[in-house]
Amino acid sequence: MFKKYQPNFRNKFNNSSSKGRGNFKVRGPIKSFRDLDVYNKSTALSADIFTLQVPQGLGLIEEIELLKNISKHIPKMIAESYGNRFDNFSVAERKLEKTAEVITAVISKIDFIISIIKKIKEKEISDTEEVVEFEKKINQLLRDYSTNRAKVLNLKRSWVRLNEKFG
Repeated sequence: MFKKYQPNFRNKFNNSSSKGRGNFKVRGPIKSFRDLDVYNKSTALSADIFTLQVPQGLGLIEEIELLKNISKHIPKMIAESYGNRFDNFSVAERKLEKTAEVITAVISKIDFIISIIKKIKEKEISDTEEVVEFEKKINQLLRDYSTNRAKVLNLKRSWVRLNEKFG
């Protein structure tokens, strides 16, 4: 006789003309820090840096080693901040801010590496295939880290909103 009420969320969240979140969709419950996209992406990006093959003539081995040392701390800081989120929220918030700062340091190091590659390419007449491929990988890392930094800051903002709402 009576229909059970079922809200229609499709129109609310999938409407392209609506303002706000756009294509936001809930992926599932977050049970641990391993379920966070920013953690998974930062781990994958750090692994990409560790597997980079630096061309011999560039002299960037020390810079890549510094980049490896900086990037490996990012997933650890995200995991720590997730753990602190329930104990001491202000510590978790500061750790996410610090994570964004470390990502910014990685981005600036990558920018430095890109500028070195450009200077070397200006001096040398021929571009080897190895250098071109390395430059493509570095530019992709730069784009991915920029996106990941924005996602970390969005995560922080969402945690702040949840903390204000539910205390």
